[in-house]
Amino acid sequence: MTRITSRSWTPEQIQLLLSLIDRGVSAVRASVVLKRPKLAVQNKARQLGRPFADVRDVKTARLVREAVERELIERRRNNL
Repeated sequence: MTRITSRSWTPEQIQLLLSLIDRGVSAVRASVVLKRPKLAVQNKARQLGRPFADVRDVKTARLVREAVERELIERRRNNL
């Protein structure tokens, strides 16, 4: 039996969702913050015309950021 729920989105939740999308947060993390299922968060983002970035793209961007930060740390160590 399928459970159907209809919890309305408040303007504050919508604003928070949009800010999370702008920061590059994944749908999974946004669902935890908003305390809603991942699918509901993804669907709402799509309805608003601001879908989440593909998971692979998010992961690639994170790995690049981490590599740059590691390189900066290593340079600082070498300069001391």
